[in-house]
Amino acid sequence: MSCRNIGGQQKIGAAIDMAFVLLNTLASHGHTRQGIIRMASNEISSSKWRVEDAKPEHKKQILELFKAVFGQEITPEHWHWKYAGGRGAGIVVWEGDKIISFFGGMERRIIFKGQPKMAFQCGDSMVAEKHRGTLSKRGPFFLSCAAFLDKFLGYGRPYLISYGFPNERAMRLAERLKMYTQIGTMVDVSWPAKSDTIFSAEAFSFDSPRHVETLENLWSSMASEFCDRAIGIRDLAYMRHRYHNHPALDYQLNLIYRHDENHALGLLVTRQVEDRLMLVDVVCRKQGLRDLVSFGRSLASSSNSTELYGWLTEVDCPLIADSDESITSPPLRLPFGVYREGLDPEEIRDKWFFMCGDSDFL
Repeated sequence: MSCRNIGGQQKIGAAIDMAFVLLNTLASHGHTRQGIIRMASNEISSSKWRVEDAKPEHKKQILELFKAVFGQEITPEHWHWKYAGGRGAGIVVWEGDKIISFFGGMERRIIFKGQPKMAFQCGDSMVAEKHRGTLSKRGPFFLSCAAFLDKFLGYGRPYLISYGFPNERAMRLAERLKMYTQIGTMVDVSWPAKSDTIFSAEAFSFDSPRHVETLENLWSSMASEFCDRAIGIRDLAYMRHRYHNHPALDYQLNLIYRHDENHALGLLVTRQVEDRLMLVDVVCRKQGLRDLVSFGRSLASSSNSTELYGWLTEVDCPLIADSDESITSPPLRLPFGVYREGLDPEEIRDKWFFMCGDSDFL
């Protein structure tokens, strides 16, 4: 799997692994960004396959391809949640009247060095079984990925930054092919469940004006503390779509308070996964993260879970230091593409703030 099986999402691992295979294929041919664009244009025009932007009318065939590739269905509602309304983009490759390859993912509004930007999370990549071995510059793998890079990623294009969560094997291959460089690390962190009476919680309601105002204030404070970093925007629109409107997973959103105070310390997002409680996301000031973890451990205890667990960028581990945490080694390394013109890797090295919720699948 590309990402550790932190939430039991086997399909996602295969999808992201395939995405990194696509990108690595480009690097294996020694292409610069300009070379990719030039070759993509030549190959697409001369190929027996036809390449075009993914459109709503392609959904039926894409979902059929998804089932054939991953052995399980994704519902139209789930696909709509990911891609409809301009939330995602993709490329399809046709052989005759059949879609045989798809490369796409979801956009994410971020704050990068204090400025709003648009990033892209590589999410879904699939190719029909009979074409999986065609990893040449003439294959559907190459065509879908090259066409996507040409149109969507980089300066002057819709998305400035792309990101993902590859496993170590994929990361080593990409580095060897001079496709990616490491710009940070993520760790698996866990805490034993433990009851705590210091904090109280109020279930967050998207219909409550008071709760909405509280969320916006929390996000404003959080964003101000990450003004020199890269962080996904956690405003009302994002939280509603990501958690409240998710068609397949159920999340618990709680505003957390100290018993003797009436202002919220933060918003905590969790999800029950078998006998464990996942720490999915937070909206809070840096100093409030330990308190939200403490409440999360108490919530785990009250639900008879064995532990609270999740992902956190390693550079942010001092925020949870001495909280009875256990950190899994080795860390998950974060990639940054160096195959084309764009940001200097040093501009974003150790700048990301990531948690489980920054994926689309946990």
